[in-house]
Amino acid sequence: MLALLACLAFTLQATEPITQPWYSPLKDIQAGPGKLDLGLNVRTRYEYLDNFNILHYGTGADDDVLLLRTRLSADYRFTEQAHTFVEFQDARYWLSDLALADFGRSCTYFDEFDLRQAYFEWKHVGDSPLGMKLGRQILQYADRRLFAPAEWGNVGNYWWDAARLTYDTDAVQVDLLYGQRVLSEPEDWNFDHWPYHMAGVYARIKQLPVTLDAFYVVKHDWSGTAKGESGPGNETRHTFGLFSERPAGSGWDYGFFAAGQLGEYGRDDIEAFAAIARGGYTFKADWKPRVGFEFNYASGDRDPDDGVDGTFDGIFGAMDIPYGWMNVVSWKNLENYVLNFSLQPGKSVKLSLDYHCFRLAQSRDAWYWVNGKPERRDPTGHAGQDLGHELDVILRWQVNKELELLFGYARFFAGDYVRNTPGNGQDANWAFAQMTYNF
Repeated sequence: MLALLACLAFTLQATEPITQPWYSPLKDIQAGPGKLDLGLNVRTRYEYLDNFNILHYGTGADDDVLLLRTRLSADYRFTEQAHTFVEFQDARYWLSDLALADFGRSCTYFDEFDLRQAYFEWKHVGDSPLGMKLGRQILQYADRRLFAPAEWGNVGNYWWDAARLTYDTDAVQVDLLYGQRVLSEPEDWNFDHWPYHMAGVYARIKQLPVTLDAFYVVKHDWSGTAKGESGPGNETRHTFGLFSERPAGSGWDYGFFAAGQLGEYGRDDIEAFAAIARGGYTFKADWKPRVGFEFNYASGDRDPDDGVDGTFDGIFGAMDIPYGWMNVVSWKNLENYVLNFSLQPGKSVKLSLDYHCFRLAQSRDAWYWVNGKPERRDPTGHAGQDLGHELDVILRWQVNKELELLFGYARFFAGDYVRNTPGNGQDANWAFAQMTYNF
């Protein structure tokens, strides 16, 4: 009898219908020779900002902003190797004291319904090692330090009209890149580009226990607006380097990035470099505690009158989060010492705490804001190098497959450099709550 009841229970369980998500009819739609997936991504975030905003530090006032970003996408798969992808984006904001006119031609908060991505990708043409990706796309390489879309921003700063050719085997993958960066205009369709070309090669060695990549990227700006110490002109910047990592998960993890830069900036010679070293350990215990340390370095200009540009340019990598959640610095003339600690109280919940110590690499060079522009500068160097400290507390809850909640608080403790240069020298605070729904 017990065996019969157990068999009956198993049969009922096996025949119980599996609940499908409401959007299932929007996936795997048979359309002609291929299949179509429709997607939606909605993200809204409220931020409170005290004594700073997205444009500048030391405002002496508080501000808040409500952000909303909506993305609609269509992915048509001809085969497992070939597909075409189209994505539209609408980004808006409310509550802030900042008006559209305060941002200039491009606004990080606002971009009316526009085309974000539209590309064709064929990973292995005719089962060969060769592949391609052509059209408007985002690029992401080297842990977001070389290329990244800057997703934390409401609009996203880096979209490319680009071509990527790939040679992919079991031993190595090599990507050849060429593109122009799309200029995001708040109220106009994004047809224009920033006045520079990008080209590069990115190579990854496979079948290793760690990631090992090498890269070369050249940026050529023909606008003649590069204001070097010796006079204005064009910019041709060559960046080359290495990236290696063992991702966090269990036991030890590490990351290493090194890059050099040569070329011409206006009438100056470029001689700059940057390095990142990080390591951590995840304990085999409940809540998966991890402790880590990170050092981010980007060279600064030693002498503002020697005709040599020593300021490392942050290439096309992430302009946010890696150097603090408050976005008060960019990867230029920077020493950033970081301590990390994180816990996972539940499978879908993670609590992290980061401590940043910011210093200028060269005291006579500028403090560069998250947009890469000088925020303050003391050409005498008397203000010192102590920029300040930042404490970040972040809680992430993956409610289910589609819904993520994110909460955070951060405080920037102004250092001697901030207090010794003209402008507000007080500390700053920031808090946010974000919800993302995606399918």
